[in-house]
Amino acid sequence: MTALPASMGHRVTAYRPALFLLYVQSVLALSALSIALLIALSEFSGHVPMVFLSKGNGPHPLSILSICIFSFAILRRSPFKVQTWWRRGLFALVLMICVTRLAEIFLLKSAPLSGLAMTFYRDAPSVGISMGANTALSLGLFSLGALMRGRASTVAFVVTVLGLVPVSHAMFSYFFDMPSGYGAMSPPTLVLLSLAGLSQLFVFFRTPLLRPFLSETPWGRMARRQATAATVGVFFLGVVFHRPDDTGLAGALLSAVFWLSLVILLAAGPIFERIERERRSLSREMHRQARRDPLTGLLNRRAVRAYIDQHTVAGGRMETVGVLLADIDHFKRVNDTVGHMTGDAVLSELGKKLQSKLRPSDLVARWGGEEFLILLPGANLEQTMNMAQVLRAAVASHISWEKDGQREPVTLSIGVAIYTADGTESLEQAIQKADTALYAAKSQGRNRVLCHNAPGGGAQSKTIADYRPKAAALH
Repeated sequence: MTALPASMGHRVTAYRPALFLLYVQSVLALSALSIALLIALSEFSGHVPMVFLSKGNGPHPLSILSICIFSFAILRRSPFKVQTWWRRGLFALVLMICVTRLAEIFLLKSAPLSGLAMTFYRDAPSVGISMGANTALSLGLFSLGALMRGRASTVAFVVTVLGLVPVSHAMFSYFFDMPSGYGAMSPPTLVLLSLAGLSQLFVFFRTPLLRPFLSETPWGRMARRQATAATVGVFFLGVVFHRPDDTGLAGALLSAVFWLSLVILLAAGPIFERIERERRSLSREMHRQARRDPLTGLLNRRAVRAYIDQHTVAGGRMETVGVLLADIDHFKRVNDTVGHMTGDAVLSELGKKLQSKLRPSDLVARWGGEEFLILLPGANLEQTMNMAQVLRAAVASHISWEKDGQREPVTLSIGVAIYTADGTESLEQAIQKADTALYAAKSQGRNRVLCHNAPGGGAQSKTIADYRPKAAALH
């Protein structure tokens, strides 16, 4: 049996913000690559725009080279269709460059790699310092996160976020004119790392930490608003408590407050996602229970009413529908003789048998105590009568109950009516006619099928003895 169409309130949650991030991710990566190439060409030619020197020296060739390689590797649609192993190779190359540079800074007495890169830009007027530790650390963490993404996406996401911490500190230093942070990285390097880092971060939109943040659930919307408020609040605090002669403590505190707010939101995301998932599951279960008979698992009267309303909304008309209303003969005797547990077992077994004989498009419901309603969309009168007899015979031959060691067959009386889409009557009226035919079948001896199609609204009998299903009958 096909379940009724789900309620509009149980739609699958959409992730439109995540889809938007996928588009932004490509734009950011392409922007980082384009700007890096522009700076590289400008430095190589010896003509560097002064806008890049507003706060200090320009980026070192090693920084530009590494950012170009990394930005190219994170493009979602590379113009050269870079294969996965090529991407991993590029990420590994950038990671090796960054690790080597950190070794030059903290372990080695010489800088062979930086010196080699400088040979290409001997006359570049903006190159005054080598790749700094903050730049190497951030870019190295970005590359490490990219390499780990396929194996441990959550850990890779955390590594990428850590790579953005030095970038944010340098950004706060420049924004609030804190000289202590100027040496962290040059302005163009800061811009390039911001673009590349955010582009890499947005790739993790499916990770459990970021996914709830991007959903359209109430929690997702609230989290995005709180993140926006935290960002605005941090910059507001920086403006209010700005001190030009500060030693860098204010910048570090602002960065710490900013990241603490984001970490709390990201960490709470999976918890609220699980709560939301459990709430939706409980809501679906309650909705299912409200529309299902708990004993037989069939649809109940409320679900049938919703089905009728859905198919006749706004004056619309359904197709021709065969209507069967079946009632178990002498069911009270079953309960009185062997108890209600056996009676419940008979009802449950009968519901399964009815379902097994029907099409997926048909509808069967428990209409009352021992009454069952069957709707056959698209069936004409002959097909409906045939199906009624098939159901009656199947129940009589397969379902029984035991009395004093003897098996007593369960029989059905079935009333039949036809709903037509000509507008002369409603489906409710067709069900009432089937009920009238069922009452007549009970009066005429039970265990039979009667159709309400006689002139004047009477019931025309199709008894067991004279009824023979045709070869072309339904099922």
